[in-house]
Amino acid sequence: MAHPLELWILEDDLALCRLIGEQCERQGWHLQAFHHPRSMEAALAERSPEILLLDQMLPEKCGTDVLASLRNRNHHFPVLMISAMGAPSDRVLGLESGANDYISKPFLFRELQLRIQNLIQKQPHTKPSSLTSAVLRFANLRFDPGLQRILADQGDEIRLSRGECNLLLAFCQQPEIVVSRQSLAQLTCSLVDPERSRTFDVRISRLRRILRDLTGGEDLIRPVRGEGYRLEAPVFEEGP
Repeated sequence: MAHPLELWILEDDLALCRLIGEQCERQGWHLQAFHHPRSMEAALAERSPEILLLDQMLPEKCGTDVLASLRNRNHHFPVLMISAMGAPSDRVLGLESGANDYISKPFLFRELQLRIQNLIQKQPHTKPSSLTSAVLRFANLRFDPGLQRILADQGDEIRLSRGECNLLLAFCQQPEIVVSRQSLAQLTCSLVDPERSRTFDVRISRLRRILRDLTGGEDLIRPVRGEGYRLEAPVFEEGP
């Protein structure tokens, strides 16, 4: 049996949290409510949600600041921002801050439900491959697709989001070869149009930054103007 969708909400309106929680329960989803950023930070030390519903107006800290902190610490689960500020400029600010979607209060739960389902569908599922169960080595890194993590020889480790993991796996399947943006989208089963959406650029930029951080600044994924991207290192399967 499939596990229930694990949703978190960071929202100081307790009544709204209860209402959303009741509706989520009817969908078979589990909603964990947090009313202050500090309580959610403590929970993140042990686990993370599949999707976070994030209020923009919070005690002590605004939602965009919370989101920036999450992304800087390599928490890349999808975030649906909730806000009473519904002007176009407010939505743009939320999306530019790293939110995957934005919904304005007041809203119908049906709209929230559809947006959540859309985020679920946009999370790519790794295609079957002989590489997915193997630990891969390139440069000074060990990439474990099964555990969604990269380890550097010096001991540093970074957990990847599912989208980042699938994207890196696509590069590892075709190392030292230019791969077009459309091919990368197909290899990762992404529903995002790479020619029209900034989401694809943001995901590649995050992955490139992660690799630079782990290699001391080496740019392992390089853009090739007008053609796509190339992983600048051979890839080997790690032996038993």
